Amino acid sequence: MPTDYIPVNDHLFLSQIRENDEAALIKYLNNETIHRNTLRIPYPYRSEHAHDFMEYVLAMKEEHGRLTEWAIRNRKGELIGGIGFSRIYGKYSHKDEVGYWLGEPYRGQGIMTEVVAKVCEIGFRDFKLFRIEAPVFPHNAASGRVLEKNGFVAEGVLRHYFLKHARPVDVKMYAKIRE
Repeated sequence: MPTDYIPVNDHLFLSQIRENDEAALIKYLNNETIHRNTLRIPYPYRSEHAHDFMEYVLAMKEEHGRLTEWAIRNRKGELIGGIGFSRIYGKYSHKDEVGYWLGEPYRGQGIMTEVVAKVCEIGFRDFKLFRIEAPVFPHNAASGRVLEKNGFVAEGVLRHYFLKHARPVDVKMYAKIRE
């Protein structure tokens, strides 16, 4: 197990995205379902997208002095998903937005529920957040269930909140408040 990891459980850990993750990023993110359920992941997903993302992760780490995006890795250290804070409200905000994805072979196993719990713990403890938001497209019920299992509350539908393919789309806003 590498030294730059955050254990989630005995089988999963979080770490920085690495250059040798490009093939796994392309393999898992070149997926219509992931594209449909996320705002910024393009389809088809190509090598240049992986490079851009890896550069973004490093830029965010430099800007914030810590990781804000993590690779989700299995026991063997293989990248199987990703999760991160968007920092859309700025470096010193009391709130942030979390987003995540998981490779298709790993869905439906409770993995993301555990990972979201760990990242919320990091957000509240290390980032000193009071509120973590997660906008979810209304058709993505699985993501809503992951959030609800982690104590997120659906606060309502925000109409025309994002643009996807140059068209306004609604989101169901979930939030978790630090107690």
